Amino acid sequence: MTEMQILRKIEAVLLIAIVLIAIIFRFAAFNQVPPGLHYDEALDAKLAQEIRSGAWPIYFEEGWGREPLYHYLVAFTLNFIPDPTSALRFVSGVLGLVQLLAAYFLFRKLFGVPTALIGVAWIAVLFWTVSTSRAGLRNITLTTLVTLTALAFWQMLQEARRKMQGSAGLHPATCILPGVLLGLTLYTYQPSRVVPLIYVLFVAYLFWRERELIKSNWKGLALFFVVAVLVAAPLFIYLAAHPGAETERAFQTEPIRAALRGDFRPVLDTAGATLKMFTFDGSGDPQILYNLTGRSIFIGLGSLLFVVGLVVSLIRFKRPAYAFMLIWLAVALLPNLLTAPAPFFYRAIATQTPVAVMPAIATVALGEMVAWVSTRRSWLAPTGVALVAVLSLGQTAMTTWHDYFDVWGNDKDVRFQYSAAYAEIAATLNAAHDVTPVAVSGYFIEDAAPIIFDQALNRPDPPVRWFDAREALVAAANTDIQRLALPSYTPLAAELKARFMNGVEPIAQSKDFKLYPFAAARFRAQIEAWAPCADCPTRFNDEIELLGLDRPVTVSRASGVLPILSAWRIVREGQPGLTKIFIHLLDANGQIATRDNRPAQDDRLGVPRHSWQSGDEFVQIHRVPIDQLSPGKYTVELGLYNLSDNVRWAAQDRSGQPLGDHVILGEIEVVP
Repeated sequence: MTEMQILRKIEAVLLIAIVLIAIIFRFAAFNQVPPGLHYDEALDAKLAQEIRSGAWPIYFEEGWGREPLYHYLVAFTLNFIPDPTSALRFVSGVLGLVQLLAAYFLFRKLFGVPTALIGVAWIAVLFWTVSTSRAGLRNITLTTLVTLTALAFWQMLQEARRKMQGSAGLHPATCILPGVLLGLTLYTYQPSRVVPLIYVLFVAYLFWRERELIKSNWKGLALFFVVAVLVAAPLFIYLAAHPGAETERAFQTEPIRAALRGDFRPVLDTAGATLKMFTFDGSGDPQILYNLTGRSIFIGLGSLLFVVGLVVSLIRFKRPAYAFMLIWLAVALLPNLLTAPAPFFYRAIATQTPVAVMPAIATVALGEMVAWVSTRRSWLAPTGVALVAVLSLGQTAMTTWHDYFDVWGNDKDVRFQYSAAYAEIAATLNAAHDVTPVAVSGYFIEDAAPIIFDQALNRPDPPVRWFDAREALVAAANTDIQRLALPSYTPLAAELKARFMNGVEPIAQSKDFKLYPFAAARFRAQIEAWAPCADCPTRFNDEIELLGLDRPVTVSRASGVLPILSAWRIVREGQPGLTKIFIHLLDANGQIATRDNRPAQDDRLGVPRHSWQSGDEFVQIHRVPIDQLSPGKYTVELGLYNLSDNVRWAAQDRSGQPLGDHVILGEIEVVP
């Protein structure tokens, strides 16, 4: 076996080992970390299911605007991995591995085998690359496509150099693949729109450094750009025809708008924050969603090697490989440098590949320096390179594992943001054969929570209702027994627990949730015994009717709050919308009682309208502040209104006679 064959086998073994390590980091604790779905992930899964159902979008306007390439990949994956959470995680993990392999062959072409192996080892174990390869978000598609494009472009460039030796230009077919990949990159994530600038600037650089190369191959390079434009054209035609598709992202460009007005401070602030995120401890992405708050991209020895790699690349800027990496890094950082908030790791995701190669460049450069100094000790340079690589990568791998799986994965805020409770509730329901209705409590019950839970549950039964247990309790129609699913952050209100759930034990629980049996028939019987108001049942907008009340007649001001419980029945399903039930205490002049600018009123609705089903009944708690009121008698009025336009709902009595836009519930006396 020749020395070259031995080296090739060593290279193959090391690459396989690195890939296996990357697989472990990307697929270990597959559905435990992250502990559930974030809203953006759930929305991405929902959009993928729309594609699987027959949609062929060029662009999604949901969620502030989303390019669809990732969603097509997830839609395809759902054919053999039907669980949306697993499909998202699998696609992201595979894309991370594709990025790693593409980076290896790219680094090998540009810098040689040692730099390639060390560089992809950094991709394998960096906290940043690991976390983005495990989250079910479309952003990972950008770093994968930009790396594949770079690899195809350099293959084209190598072919151009070979053809120059024979005085022939590039064959058109050679330019199509990199052009297609560059065009597809625009379908990944908004920051991809700066990626074509990388190649414009690098071609300009080559015109400076290798003018004959450009002159001999300008037709092929032009074809490369033309193909990219043609592939990306449908997206930009769509965006031009739908100018409001991305208006909700306008706040992100405020630093640029401020600069155009002559105020450069916001741009300088975002640029400074971005440049510090690589090595300054405490200056990384502050959002716990994507990072341990403030954790920089590199830590320890890796920080020093990253800086050294940048310096080496700047010194060697006249070499095309180094110039390309620096141009790539600088251009891909522009969205983070110029927009808010900063630093934001996901907006800088297109820089992952050039960022990871910098410590590898530094490590090999240090070895070259040692070899130059110690000419008589040929073993010293490779030994030094291996030692530096093992120490820096070993430190990074251990801290990444600990920080990601042990610390980040168990962080209380992470478990909340990634809906660990909904993941566990869904798993419990999926494992049971019980299909009785389940009422699920939570924050964000108007929008995000139902989307997240629907993707986690991933089955058409059981019937689901939504409510906020801190202020309401709902019983589904046509059932005597149902279940209540309560995340730990929305426990059942004490007033409701005492009346309807006293002594009831959970049938399943964890630190994040409790699942209770709920006697819906007994609940209905209890509220039927409540005191009716004068005109009860009072119907509002022909959609909902007030059944009765549970309230004191006299309340001490010292208690601070007047609790009023109202009972309701859904008459018919209406159009979803943001609505509130209001309760006001009126003074002798018929005005809302106010003291020190604090009105005696409470507006809320703990059972969102999108969850209403005909025949459902619920109890709503109102907590009216009275600590500032003067002792005396006050009139209680109740009604509903829409948040969108503040229009009150029309009320009717039991005979259908109009009552205006509110009803009077009697008097309450406030005593000292």
